Amino acid sequence: MKKEVQAMVKRRRARLVPLILLVIAALIIIGILVLALAAMSNGPGLGLVRTATPTASLTPTHSATPTTPAPTNTPADTPTATETAGPSPTPTQQIHTVAEGETLFSIAELYRANVCSIMAINNIVDAAVISVGATLIIPPPDYVVPTATPLPTDVPRGTVFTYVVGCGETLDEIAAKFNSTGTDIAERNDIDDPLSIQIGQVLEVRANIATPTPTATGTNTPPVTAPPAATATLAPTLAPPPSATP
Repeated sequence: MKKEVQAMVKRRRARLVPLILLVIAALIIIGILVLALAAMSNGPGLGLVRTATPTASLTPTHSATPTTPAPTNTPADTPTATETAGPSPTPTQQIHTVAEGETLFSIAELYRANVCSIMAINNIVDAAVISVGATLIIPPPDYVVPTATPLPTDVPRGTVFTYVVGCGETLDEIAAKFNSTGTDIAERNDIDDPLSIQIGQVLEVRANIATPTPTATGTNTPPVTAPPAATATLAPTLAPPPSATP
């Protein structure tokens, strides 16, 4: 009986020995791993585990060097002839739309402008003929009304011209332009009252019929009689120049 018990104890010990050795081996392995990890994290093995962290470095940048442009030969401005256009709207001019009941004179009074200037810049022949809704250019106060082209000096005596009455003109002023007389113009155009002519009225005017005043010479000079009018009739029209459309 005693031998059987001893044999049983021996068998149990034989079974426990491998188990104990296995536990010891496991503890040794765990210890080795712990030591290795400690060495890696805090010891000299840290440099083997950690990777190099890139550090920012300042790289000098090359600034652009200003370059001086080479001088170039610039041709001098060549003066060119420019054509002088007729009157055109300027910043000091205004645009007016004709309303019902308005006249050219009331519009001129509204803007404190000159009727002749408004007619000239808008190419209006008759001041009484303006339509509702028409747009008019109101010239500045310093606007100068264009003057008619002077007559040539070699016009034959008695040549008949067709003339359009301008703003503020009288028969005597028109006659002076043609070396004529106001009486002859009135008779030729059936004008009873010389002050009744209107702007834009068309007149026939004979040129170079005025008799020069004789100078005192001490002798009696026979009066000069005007010859009959020339048969060829010229009809240039002296009217204000056209103006620019606003």
